[in-house]
Amino acid sequence: MAEPEMKTVDTPTGRIAYREAGEGPVLVCLHGLGGGAKSWTCQLEGLSERRRVIAWDAPGYGGSDDYPSTVPTPGQYADALIAMLGGIGVTGEFDLVGHSMGGAIAPQAVARHPGRVRRLVLSATRIAFARWEGYEERLKEHASMTPEEFGATRAKSMCSADAPVAARAAVGRIASEIRAGGYAAAVHLLSVCNNERELRALRMPVLVLAGTEDRIAPEAETAALTALIKGAKREIIGQAAHAAYMERPEAYNARLAAFLDA
Repeated sequence: MAEPEMKTVDTPTGRIAYREAGEGPVLVCLHGLGGGAKSWTCQLEGLSERRRVIAWDAPGYGGSDDYPSTVPTPGQYADALIAMLGGIGVTGEFDLVGHSMGGAIAPQAVARHPGRVRRLVLSATRIAFARWEGYEERLKEHASMTPEEFGATRAKSMCSADAPVAARAAVGRIASEIRAGGYAAAVHLLSVCNNERELRALRMPVLVLAGTEDRIAPEAETAALTALIKGAKREIIGQAAHAAYMERPEAYNARLAAFLDA
């Protein structure tokens, strides 16, 4: 499947780009720090037979305008998401997948907009990214490397040693397209993220997805995340690291579909 065409919608905080495929119940996908709407191509293809799958470019990524503030919070990006969805006619319930940085934004969308999220999937993410200390190094990498070097570095970090060559190349290509302003704003968003209160308050079906070889959101982090949420379930995807949705899309999609259809 070719990448669905990029569409845009105007919101109070700027234009937001997105890609979508299919019809039916809405599934919204939020990418991570090193991703974009293109990261979800396998889900746009594999899950769209029975759903309307929507993947955004977060503010400052892909075709989306930079966020008006250079120091945004996860809650502000959650509000931008809801504004984007309203602009394209999604005003009722939807299912939500938040991957890594997207998993920092997703609990805020639930907390700030009650009744909108039906089921929540937290993919390769953490309770509190504010506890991680690698942000300055990430910004230095992006500033000092060529786009191709940066993409290759991120792909090495996000993929397992045995990742398919095509998947690794796609991860690197997407990361190489990241803009400096959007990346810096997203790094700040993560550096102030602690969703412990919002996660404890969740009262909906929640699935935590994790890769066995993930070094960014390792097993201890996703186990602690799952334990914090009442009734949450965790599914482990073997032979996959942080970018499991691109490395092992069949296994990833099967777990998503089973959870969303339950």
